[in-house]
Amino acid sequence: MKFVALLVALSAAIPLGVILHSNAQIYRAFWILVGAMPLLAPALPVADIGVVTLADSWVGYVYSLEVTLLDIMILAALLAVPGEGVPWAFKVPLLLFVGALLLSMLQAANPLAASFGVWQYARMILVMTVVARACRSDPDIASNILLGLGLGMGVQFVAVLEQRFLLGYPQTPGLFVHQNTLGIITHMVLLPHLAMLLYGHTRHSGTLRNLAIMGVTMIVVVLTASRATIGLSFLGMATTYGVLALARLTQRKVYVALAACLALAAIAPLVASTIQNRIAHNPIREDVYDERAAFDRAASAIFADHPLGVGTNHYVPVARDGGYSERAGVARSEGNRNSLVHNAYLLTAAETGWPGLATYLLMLATPLAVAFWNGWRARGTLGGHLLLGLGVALLIVYVHSLFEWIIYSREVLYVLFMTMGMVFGLSLKARATIDARAAPAIVGSRPIGATNP
Repeated sequence: MKFVALLVALSAAIPLGVILHSNAQIYRAFWILVGAMPLLAPALPVADIGVVTLADSWVGYVYSLEVTLLDIMILAALLAVPGEGVPWAFKVPLLLFVGALLLSMLQAANPLAASFGVWQYARMILVMTVVARACRSDPDIASNILLGLGLGMGVQFVAVLEQRFLLGYPQTPGLFVHQNTLGIITHMVLLPHLAMLLYGHTRHSGTLRNLAIMGVTMIVVVLTASRATIGLSFLGMATTYGVLALARLTQRKVYVALAACLALAAIAPLVASTIQNRIAHNPIREDVYDERAAFDRAASAIFADHPLGVGTNHYVPVARDGGYSERAGVARSEGNRNSLVHNAYLLTAAETGWPGLATYLLMLATPLAVAFWNGWRARGTLGGHLLLGLGVALLIVYVHSLFEWIIYSREVLYVLFMTMGMVFGLSLKARATIDARAAPAIVGSRPIGATNP
């Protein structure tokens, strides 16, 4: 039955692509839905199809060879997006990392489980490429995607309010399984909207819209009661403001800074009570048992013994059954022994070795460098502000990943690669605009506006 459903879904991509290509209003609404889908998908039971699954017998960051509703939407968009493609310089780092994942399959005890990870990242390359093409052809698509993310965060906001104030959760995961998934996604919603707010009102990004999305997202951040999420969110906002104020200090940015100080003063009691409530329910006893340190020791030992990795999606079976968790002092409970190391870079190193770690860092660094370089060059424009905001968001996500593996989860990867796609697309558009302004228009042999001798 699932293969019939998959065939029907893939077949639907073609007529959907035709509709998107021929109707501009539907096309823009479509991108809003694309942005919202990673945040809505956990509540949609028919949002994915596990073509091959090991969900009952495998523990890793992905359990099946899956195709999601969002994948079908991206495939349809590929048929509809006009304009030029994405330069190979942007795609090669991603392809190299997928190549490292393929190489790690040679070390994998279960190549089928390892193939799930390869397939997941291969799909993300398609997401990045299609989003980049769309934003290159029409920069307003980035605003549509971000609006979708904001609307999705609004749904999460309703969920966390219910969980915290009606159900009494000390930490609220929203629609996700864990609060850290929600927490790391908030960076990629909050900071780009702050960048747009600092720029000012535009046709596709109004002040009230940006304030509303930021306010909702900040409350979600606080109610996750995640120390890393809360601390890095404030650091990200301060960094975004600092970079954009340095780029160009305006009266609007001064007013926003004053308003932010008042808002922080107002929200401080909620932050304090949320953290205190979390500690009361789940005391933090890192002096007795430092779980993160124990996981780090296990992952480092695996990396030392297996410089080419043990196979992507294989950390838990190797750490648990190979004795690494035991020797590292990981607690013997099933929950601990079946958990991934809380550091995405150590997870990459343990599973894919030096080739995977090197290409992973290159894959993450490329959009970061592109965002800051081209954002600074175009810092007087909305596109430049947005690029710098997206760049800071990526930076904060990368720092957050020192404390969490959750960047490997499907929902976070979708938002991460959409963010990368927006960076590449907006950068290409900004670069073309800057180059066009720098090159004098020629009529005959003289630039336009030149006077006769």
